[in-house]
Amino acid sequence: MKSLPPSEATTTLLQKYAQGKRDFSGVRLNECTLSGAKLPQVILRAANLNVANLSSANLSQGDLQQALLNVSRLSGANLSQANLRQAQLNVANLIRAVLVGADLSGASLIRSEMLRADLSNANLTQANLQETDLREVRLRWANLNGTNLSHADARNSNLLGANLSNVQASSSNFEGANLSGASLMAAECRHANLRSANLSGVNLRGANLRWANLSGANLKDADLTDAKLSGADLTGAQLDHAVLENTTLVHADLSRANLRQARCVGTDFSGATLTAAQMHSAIAYDVRTAEIVCKWLDLSPLGDQSQRRYFNMGEDIHSFLNQRPAQVNIMVDGVLTMATLADFSNLLVELAKVSPVLAYPPNITLTNRHTQLTFIADSDVNLLAIAGLATWAFQDSETIHQSLAALAQAALKLAPPSFALEETNRELQQVLHQLQKSELAALKPASDTQPFFTQPLQIKLVNARGQVLELYTSDRFGTRTSSLNEEKMPIKFSQVSQPSLANYLAFLSAK
Repeated sequence: MKSLPPSEATTTLLQKYAQGKRDFSGVRLNECTLSGAKLPQVILRAANLNVANLSSANLSQGDLQQALLNVSRLSGANLSQANLRQAQLNVANLIRAVLVGADLSGASLIRSEMLRADLSNANLTQANLQETDLREVRLRWANLNGTNLSHADARNSNLLGANLSNVQASSSNFEGANLSGASLMAAECRHANLRSANLSGVNLRGANLRWANLSGANLKDADLTDAKLSGADLTGAQLDHAVLENTTLVHADLSRANLRQARCVGTDFSGATLTAAQMHSAIAYDVRTAEIVCKWLDLSPLGDQSQRRYFNMGEDIHSFLNQRPAQVNIMVDGVLTMATLADFSNLLVELAKVSPVLAYPPNITLTNRHTQLTFIADSDVNLLAIAGLATWAFQDSETIHQSLAALAQAALKLAPPSFALEETNRELQQVLHQLQKSELAALKPASDTQPFFTQPLQIKLVNARGQVLELYTSDRFGTRTSSLNEEKMPIKFSQVSQPSLANYLAFLSAK
């Protein structure tokens, strides 16, 4: 189409479109007015539409690849499923535009206005949205892999489940944005504002968030493995159940942050501030704590500061933050078979209903003679209760329960009883009481059909400081009888060798 004045070119295009023509590749329509025009599936490849007025136009499923739309007005336009690959939309007005499922890969939208636009499921890979206004934009499940979002304003935007891997988002503003379930692997977010943003379940592995503002952000269940957060502001952030393995938090501010049940392994807290952070049931070891600032931590289960842990010196906080998960190791003097494993798994499901202390299935290690069951505990105070529950199905359970109860009661007689002793006894007594009143008896394996549960046991506890306490060993453990028909006599409580009270107290109260 030869060059015509804007009004004539517009009239000609509309007439030919009405006659059935769709391909207008290379057309020159700069400064034209097509507001409200209905042009679905139009082909405007490499067309010149700079400074054009396309507000409220219907260009759905159109082909505008490499089109020039700089400084154009597309407010309210329908560009759903349109092809805008490598299009130029710099300083364009796309306020409230609909671009659902559109392909904007490699497009340039520098300083464009996209307030409340809908780009759900859109493809924006390698696009340039530098300094773009993305406030309240819908980018749910959009693909922004490698996109340039530097200095973009995406406040209160919705990026649920979006792919933001490898994005360049330095100094961008995502305050109040919803990034739940999004992927930001290897994202460059230095100095970004993510204040009060929803980042729950987000993948931030290897991301650079140095000096970012994450105060009040929701990072529950987020994966921050190998992420860099030096100097970041995480005051009041929700990091419960988050993974912080090999994460760099040098000089980061985590005051009042929620780290309950977070996993901090190999984390660098050097120079960080953790005062008043919540760390109930957090797993923390192999962490660096040089020059850390932490007057006290909140260890209450609900984060209500009812259980505070104060620290007087750097070695104190270092020891506290380098505690491996407490565990119960049950060694069975026999080999677990596949058939028995199925029955044991069903039993554990029922036993977990008795008490929440049995929260995780055991790790199972087999040798040619033994089976080791390793149960992870949320806290040292749950160890006796877990031992009581996990051994319920075995022949020695009654003897074990008597031994545990006697040990806990003897420790409580000391004055003054500590919180750890009281909680340990409370958890154990609740488990033993529930086991007596529950209807589990019918599930107990019969010795003639499940010989695994008649085998002798050895029980060892490992506390958060890595100290080991041998809690129980059957006098039959390690022996082998020559006659397979020999009757197995139940062990008597008087024959049990249990740990000394002094060793038990030292194990439970170790710092």
